[in-house]
Amino acid sequence: MDLASIGRYWSEDSANYGRIIADELSSFRRRAWQERFAALLPGGALDVLDFGCGPGFFSQVLADLGHRVTGADLSEGMIREARARLAAEQDNPRFVQIDGTLDAFADASFDLVVSRNVTWTLQEPEAFYRQARRVLRPAGMLLVYDANWHLPLFDGALMDRCRRREAKCLDRYGSTFDGDPIGEPFDPLELPLSGRKRPAWDVPVLHSSGFRSVSTSENIIETLWDEKEKLLYGETPLFEIVARA
Repeated sequence: MDLASIGRYWSEDSANYGRIIADELSSFRRRAWQERFAALLPGGALDVLDFGCGPGFFSQVLADLGHRVTGADLSEGMIREARARLAAEQDNPRFVQIDGTLDAFADASFDLVVSRNVTWTLQEPEAFYRQARRVLRPAGMLLVYDANWHLPLFDGALMDRCRRREAKCLDRYGSTFDGDPIGEPFDPLELPLSGRKRPAWDVPVLHSSGFRSVSTSENIIETLWDEKEKLLYGETPLFEIVARA
């Protein structure tokens, strides 16, 4: 599927996703992420790019901490949701629609690039890492948060464990998610990262993209997910990548 079609798909689903982000911002997650970023980032206001910002969860969290944030997304609908919900009366964060790349941004424009649940969707993840390095200033930082969402499709034992968790979740909570499900505008079997074990895959790619140091945490869900998420998605937990330019 081409980028224009993907952008249209996410635009069609943007109102639903916007409700999910609004719920996140009103939950414990806002403070939990603030605390995580505050512990990772240097003092002072940073110029931040939130790549694939969606309705702007990370953008708002980082703006809350005093950083100057640009939220960028391929989807017109997601940008519309972000502006309506978060930026109606302020200039920070600001939101811009992009073509799915970082071509719109000049070299050394940002101190920090962040993304959440985005890299798994990329057709050319290596290109994104090279571009992220390009737009970062010396000593800048890339933070990537993602999970091995589709690895169970390539690992039968892992899939069995996921199904057992789903059954327990249904038994305990009566559902496997809150709200409407968000579908996918592409075949996960065709995405380059679906069958890769991450973040191990990312480390050498980031080094080859010019990052001088890369560290990872394979499971950071303890303070960031609620108990239902931990039960349902515990086999594919959220991971963190910290790459320094």
